[in-house]
Parts: sequence; C-alpha cells; structure tokens
Amino acid sequence: MGSNVSTEMEKQGPLGTAVYEILREARANNSRECRSAVRYSFFRPVTVNVDGNSLSAFSREVSEVGIGLLHNARLASGEVEISIPSDQGYSVCIRTDILWCTPIGDGWFISGGTFSSIVGIRPHATALL
Repeated sequence: MGSNVSTEMEKQGPLGTAVYEILREARANNSRECRSAVRYSFFRPVTVNVDGNSLSAFSREVSEVGIGLLHNARLASGEVEISIPSDQGYSVCIRTDILWCTPIGDGWFISGGTFSSIVGIRPHATALL
C-alpha cells in the first residue's frame, strides 16, 4: 500500500486503520499466490457430489484448469463431481480433484481443485436470474 493510501486511512481514525489492516492482509495473501492460470471471480451456488452425497457450496473463482469453493463441510483431498449451473438453463458436471481444504471459521471452509474430466451437461428446471 502506498503511503498516500495509509495516510488517508489514518485520517479516518480507527475505521480507516482497521480497513487499512484488512487491505494489507488481502494484499499479502494475494502476493503468496503462485498459480499460472488466470482466475476469474465466479460466485454462484454449485453442488459437490462426494461418494454419493451432495453438498451445497459456492464457487469463488474459476480458471481454465480449476475452481475455488466455499462450503460448510470439510472436503477430503480426492475426486469429487461438481455441478455448476449456467445462466443458459443447464449445468456443467465436471470431475474435479480437490487438492486442499482449509477451515476459515464458524464451520466454513474454502477449498481448491483442478478439473480432470467432463461428466456431462444436464438441463435444470430454471435458469439463474
């Protein structure tokens, strides 16, 4: 963060200082990323199928090679099937290898996986709004 930003935040008092600290942490987390694929923000509900059980989750971002998820159950490393609804009236079902899963608090987890193969494209009852 530039000194002009931190000075401006300091002028805002405790709120500005708190926001500055959050931004500093976000920037530090971002600088640790070492992925080569471009990722796109992609927040929408998805279904994760694990050993015949369905888990509701949210996608966080997507790239050509994988996906980031937010969910309220721990996912073990290994293969899952993720159903990603399109706003075109269908869902894309993709086998994905979950590489990591980290708790983020209050029973919530983030995870990341790489796509391994397409399972199919299935129509769903209503398109996303």
